[in-house]
Amino acid sequence: MRRAGALVVLLALGGLAVAADAPVPLGPCGPIARAYDGLEVPAAQLHHLGGTPLARLGLLAFRQGQPAPVPFQVDERRGRKLALPGGPEPTADDKPGVLDADDLLVFMACDAGEQASAAQLARALDEAGAGAVWRELRIEDPVDHARGFVYLVSAEHPPATGRRYVAYVPAGDLVESARYRIGLVNALPNYFALATGAALGPNLIDGLRLRAEATLRADLAHWTLDEQHGHHELIAWKAGPVRVVRRSRHQVVIGLGIHLTAGIAHTYFYPQHVYGPGSLKLPFSPGILFRDISAYGGVDGRDLRGWRYFAPGAPPDGFAVDGHMDERESAFASSGEWFVLAHGSDALLFVTRMSENLRRGVTLSLVYRDDAARPSPPEDSPGTVPLVGYRGRGIEKLPGGRYQFALHIYTLPGYRRGDERRLLAQLDAPLTAELTAEGPRPASEPAARAAAPPTAR
Repeated sequence: MRRAGALVVLLALGGLAVAADAPVPLGPCGPIARAYDGLEVPAAQLHHLGGTPLARLGLLAFRQGQPAPVPFQVDERRGRKLALPGGPEPTADDKPGVLDADDLLVFMACDAGEQASAAQLARALDEAGAGAVWRELRIEDPVDHARGFVYLVSAEHPPATGRRYVAYVPAGDLVESARYRIGLVNALPNYFALATGAALGPNLIDGLRLRAEATLRADLAHWTLDEQHGHHELIAWKAGPVRVVRRSRHQVVIGLGIHLTAGIAHTYFYPQHVYGPGSLKLPFSPGILFRDISAYGGVDGRDLRGWRYFAPGAPPDGFAVDGHMDERESAFASSGEWFVLAHGSDALLFVTRMSENLRRGVTLSLVYRDDAARPSPPEDSPGTVPLVGYRGRGIEKLPGGRYQFALHIYTLPGYRRGDERRLLAQLDAPLTAELTAEGPRPASEPAARAAAPPTAR
């Protein structure tokens, strides 16, 4: 575990390395009360801003009539593939540094403000230089029908802020926000701490646990695999002020020339939320070769005695993490897509989402094991206190095709029992962003396409 020990040193050094640009907390939110939602707006929707140098762009929000620049980033893409400039296998945009139709404008919904008048915008851009133009984006929340607005500005002197919500230290593969810090070794997490103000809490995890069992037809061979059988590597990354994006490669060799691969994975780190989407392409059904395939993935807690576990099918007061399995915990067998680990006012919400075709084929159940005497190697902290995650069965029954899945991890400051319900509802009702006004119009545009109020579009 020398690598893990070295990570602790790098964590300390990493904090010093980013001190000058230390992440700031998100909020308070404006009209859109969603602290976890990052919005992606394709540049193709921004109407005649293609070809604009990224250095000319800024983002404004108005609160109580006053404008303020807010953090944003433009994630360049080549087709549908993100351009990630850092790492051993970086990727570049075909038009780097220039906004094109493939690119994504990324900002936090929480930063949206009120709608501004043309006069307010003119005053806000008084020192932006000649030729300044703006685009009004309206954000709508289908849950509570709230509306918020941001203004993308292209100008010689665009509005700018040095505030950032996330930071990245490549030397240690460390991601930091004002709310959490995550460290990875060989592209897998083995350090996760929550922060409250300037205080950083203890490491909460002993590592990621990935287990799979597969049996060939006619019982010709049986494999039991774990995360150590794989080759996992970070290959590219980008660190913006709103999110850090990591690209990693994962592969497992099980013998007989059989390679199992999850391919390329992307992980998105937001101020209070980590998002890991994935896809699986099966050229044919695994059942042609395998009689049975099952797998589970989870996090091994680092002696979380005093925490509580809440999930569908668990008692209303949850399970107390104490290093011992009682009768209720031993009998726990529940399907579900989410669970919460809570300690006082701190909590973590884990949510897995699967595409409909994957949900039909795979039985997903929750894993909870709280046993200080039962090891789950490789580990630094003995036992599983607790091991929490998901188990999938029936994988061999999937027909050939493409399947989608995603894991969300939310930090829940000030947690009260039931807070997860609102987040789950929001996850099922994504925000929308729409261009609703623009101005002043470019000189080449006909007068009929001048800036219009939102109701006219």
